[in-house]
Order: sequence, then structure tokens, then C-alpha cells
Amino acid sequence: MGKAPLISLWLAIFLSGGGYLVAVAQTPSGSAGWWGGRSRAAAEGNPEHGKRVAESKCAACHSSDGNSADPKIPKLAGQNPAYLYWQLWAFKTGARRSDIMSGIVATLSDSDLADAASFYSRQGVRPDPIKDQRLAAIGERIYFSGVGQGMTPSCAMCHGSRRQAGRPMMGMMRMMPMMGMMGNAPGLNGQHADYIVDQLNRFSSGERQGMMMGRIAVMLNDTNKKAVAEYLSGLH
Repeated sequence: MGKAPLISLWLAIFLSGGGYLVAVAQTPSGSAGWWGGRSRAAAEGNPEHGKRVAESKCAACHSSDGNSADPKIPKLAGQNPAYLYWQLWAFKTGARRSDIMSGIVATLSDSDLADAASFYSRQGVRPDPIKDQRLAAIGERIYFSGVGQGMTPSCAMCHGSRRQAGRPMMGMMRMMPMMGMMGNAPGLNGQHADYIVDQLNRFSSGERQGMMMGRIAVMLNDTNKKAVAEYLSGLH
């Protein structure tokens, strides 16, 4: 089977599994229009108010500029604002579980969430030093080409940045309009390697829900996960 049919197969698995529809059904109006509207609100939110929200609710763990010092706490700087908003919304509604995060966002309004996301998205992420160049090189191949002779899609298909758009990858960017929610996938450049590995483990175990990521993460062995994480942690 060629790579193009495999890409189509993965899209079919995701879409037929209802990942987008389930998420939309959990919104107040249960409509894709509401979903898109809130994503735009996060991108166009009030960063000045978001800075105040971040300083009072987020900075103690994630730092005032979103570059957390603890490798187990995610960096928020430069993150996709729509993704940040939806994760905060998921913590607030219980769709994503965390006793710490749920308590922090419990008293925040929808606008607070969007504004905080807007603020952090405007901050510059500071990459971590690569500790193992050999491992990072393996991770780069996996990131752009997947694993198992193309049996999994490349990470770059959903998580690639504009700066990486010219790199060869298994994912075909012309198919992105078909992918709905995948436009809200998180940016991973400069993220802590420890955090990336932890989240991949949570996806593969089912502790963190995500139909597409669960199917992909379970196909990555420990070395694959560490390699991809090492590569991503050093990217700007």
C-alpha cells in the first residue's frame, strides 16, 4: 500500500471514529459554528487582560512568559491559541482531568480562558538544549516520516509549523482542509522533552483521551517517544 492510501486510511479512522463530532457535541450549542467561533475568539482575544489572568492563575507553574522551568510542566509560550483555549475549556468542563488545573480554571470565565490563550500565544518559546544529537536525529526522521514503513502518519502532518512546511514528510498538506479539528493541533517546537514523553505515554495507555493520538502513540516504543521528544525540544 502506498503512502497516499495510508494517509487516507488514517483520516478515515479519525473521522469515522467521530473525534470531531464528539468534541462538538460537548459544546454549549453542539455546533461546529460555536466551535469555530470560540477558536477565533482565542486567536483574537485580549492579550492585556490575558496577561493579568496569567499572572494571577498560571505564572506560578508555567512562568509569566509561558516558558516553564520544570521539565514536567508544559511550556505555553507561542502555543496555538485555539489549542490552548480548548485545553483550558476541557479542564474546566471535566473533559480533560486534572485536579490541579480543574481547580485553577473553575472560577475563570470563557473570555478569561480565551484571553489567557491569546496572551501566551504571543510569547516566544525558548527551546531546550539538545542533550543527545544522535537520538534527536532519529526523532527528526520519525517526526517527518512516521514509523513502521509509513503505517503511522508523520507527526508533522498535524503539528508542523510554517517554518517546517518545506520539509519532506509523509503527511500531504493539501489534505489538511479535510481534517477539521486538526488545525487546532498543538505546536510542539521547544516543548520540554520530559513533558512530551509523559503525554505520549498517557495517550498510549488511554489515560489521556484522544482517538488519533491514542492510535499513534501506542505504535511508538519508548525509544521512539524519547527520540521525537528530544528532537522537538530543541526546535524554535
